[in-house]
Amino acid sequence: MSKRKKYNPLKQAEALARARLKNTAIGCVPAQGPCQFLSLTHSQLIPMTQDTFHLISNIRHKWTVFIAVFGIDDFGKSYMKSEEIEVTDPQFQKDMVDTLNKHHKALIDNFNRKHLLSVGWLATPYKHIWNETQAYELLLTLGALNFEKNEDNEILPLTA
Repeated sequence: MSKRKKYNPLKQAEALARARLKNTAIGCVPAQGPCQFLSLTHSQLIPMTQDTFHLISNIRHKWTVFIAVFGIDDFGKSYMKSEEIEVTDPQFQKDMVDTLNKHHKALIDNFNRKHLLSVGWLATPYKHIWNETQAYELLLTLGALNFEKNEDNEILPLTA
């Protein structure tokens, strides 16, 4: 009878990824630029290193994604409609694109076009129950409401 292989590099890489990515998320407001790496414990941006990028993109994860659409109502008050998506099978980050696009499109289609301002998402490479208030604050950190509408209902970035 053969012994089990004691060293499994894939299992070790997955364990390392889980430990290093604990309490972190990836967030994006597409109109503001590329994805950002966030700390969930401190609610702030973290610099993305090559090692972290490798852990996120080259290992399959069970993702939990919070997608949101932001708008401003007729009275000038901002609001958000959101949905949480949980992926049960481990997937690469690049394989999530179609799922995100499909759910975002459905959310936008059910949103008042006159109020639409921006969209954004937050994703954790592990099972996470999103607190809507915390997600809203993180998306604000990424600049989800840094836009305004003119008289022609065109969306423009806020000027400093």
